Amino acid sequence: MLKKTLLSTLAVCCSWAFLYAQSTVNEQLSKADSLFSAGKYTESFDLFHHLMETEKLSSPAMLLKMAFIKEGLGDFSGALYYLNTYYLKTVDRRVMTKMEELAEKKELYGYEFQDADFVITHFYKYFNIITYSLLAIAVLLLALAYRQKVRLKQSPVLPAVFMVVVLAILFYTLNFGRDYDRAIIVDSNTYLMSGPSAGSEVIDVVGKGHRVSYLNEKDVWVKIDWQGKMAFIKKDKLRFISF
Repeated sequence: MLKKTLLSTLAVCCSWAFLYAQSTVNEQLSKADSLFSAGKYTESFDLFHHLMETEKLSSPAMLLKMAFIKEGLGDFSGALYYLNTYYLKTVDRRVMTKMEELAEKKELYGYEFQDADFVITHFYKYFNIITYSLLAIAVLLLALAYRQKVRLKQSPVLPAVFMVVVLAILFYTLNFGRDYDRAIIVDSNTYLMSGPSAGSEVIDVVGKGHRVSYLNEKDVWVKIDWQGKMAFIKKDKLRFISF
């Protein structure tokens, strides 16, 4: 009896804490929206940024406002970061065009979009639906294999093989499917090196705002594709784009 009472009390406390936290987040979001509407963009951005970094909240509307603020402040690398994050969530071609125009205006590299990018971004947008669908198919195949073996006394090899294939795809999707290999250079006068060391040859010195594809990391260095050539850049010079 005492155990049930303690569990009930714990459940009530957890529910209350969750509702209180959610209420606080909603209040902060409402305040940030009000500040934005009032033209207090810096204060508004600080709240939006807190919600994004601390509470992991990043709605499309919020990301657009953050991009608008950064562009207004002349921080084009920041604006492009939030636009790119918004694009991953919405696959909005208008934002893709906006990014290309802004990059062209500021002579920034790495914002050319191909049809393949549009297809891949759809995968990111529907990631959860895809993973749940794969899981459902795997469960269905398991049930079919069980039915063939136990009830029909038949060999379940075919559904079992398909189930293994689906589970392998699901495993890969869950572990690697969320990787978006793009990052934006965030520091001016950033050195691109030929190898992962400060003593390597300097390939180029670039400004902030360029978007690059990254391949892998080694210590504090990240291997990137720079205009068709391999180069290395310090990790703290990049802001990785994720969704």
